[in-house]
Amino acid sequence: MPSAERTACGELNPSRRRVGPLIYTVSREDVRLLGVGRRMAELTNDFTWSKSRHEKFRECLRAYYYQYYGSWGGWEAPAGSPVRELYVLKKLSSRWQWAGSVVHTALKRMLERARHTGRFQGLDELLARTRERARRDWSVSREKSYWREPSQIAGLIEHEYTEPVPNQEWKRIWDEVIEGSLRAFFTSVAFERIQRTPREKWLSVDELDSWLFEGTKVWVAVDFAFGDADGVIHILDWKTGKQREVDHTQVGIYALYAQQKWGAAPQGVRGGLVYLATAAGDCVTVSADPVALEACKDEMRRSIAAMRERLDDAPRNVARLEQFPQLSAPESCRRCPFRRPCGRM
Repeated sequence: MPSAERTACGELNPSRRRVGPLIYTVSREDVRLLGVGRRMAELTNDFTWSKSRHEKFRECLRAYYYQYYGSWGGWEAPAGSPVRELYVLKKLSSRWQWAGSVVHTALKRMLERARHTGRFQGLDELLARTRERARRDWSVSREKSYWREPSQIAGLIEHEYTEPVPNQEWKRIWDEVIEGSLRAFFTSVAFERIQRTPREKWLSVDELDSWLFEGTKVWVAVDFAFGDADGVIHILDWKTGKQREVDHTQVGIYALYAQQKWGAAPQGVRGGLVYLATAAGDCVTVSADPVALEACKDEMRRSIAAMRERLDDAPRNVARLEQFPQLSAPESCRRCPFRRPCGRM
């Protein structure tokens, strides 16, 4: 990297940080289930891979089965059926997950509008629109309206299981996570760099995409990507939580994707992790080197192989419940959306 190169995080001469072996992609269940340009009658439950699938598999095998197999076809199953229940429950989010989703959606819409119009929405306008959406989400979730159309209506685990959450806690979620994150984004160096980048250099604004890794479809959605004058591709990812070392591993999967999608050179990708829990939206630069990318590939291979080993028929992606046991410690299930059908209430 040239010594004077400036990254999306606004840093000069960033230290190179090796990307670890864990993998990150983004799961978008509705798009994956409904497919692109496919009629409902043609849908098949094909095996694919994503970061969310990887994490669910490591977290709990039974929840993994419910998420990717037991709930299949639930969008057209009759009300009251076990499949329909699993389909609805898998769409639910915790309040923290929901808050992060609200922030990501707000930024996606703002940047998409700017991409088409050249105008960046002001912070006050964005906050007002986001508050309206958050209130609407919360209200329809409290009424459990998601049981009518779970793919279109937000649902919260806290409402489904009637968990007591004080009003001040909901207010804190808005103040600190949602409004706080949006304010931090507007003061961040990353946003300043986005505003200075010509729109024709913008490559992606939180767009769901996929690529093939050794025959397996891998899903990814990059929050924001752009190219600079030197041909380097910069990839930004917003974080509403605290900084974790594992976050740096995301650059590996993004770099592999960028090589296929945009023809990026092996070391021609720079990652920026934008931590919106900080007042200034601190941005940490991460670079991916060939050794780190090979580590990412190895981890993907191990993850895919482990998932396939539990299938009764791997080529047809057929799974059986008995192959995916429950966790031995019930206390680990307290935040799981599947606790009722799993008998862990």
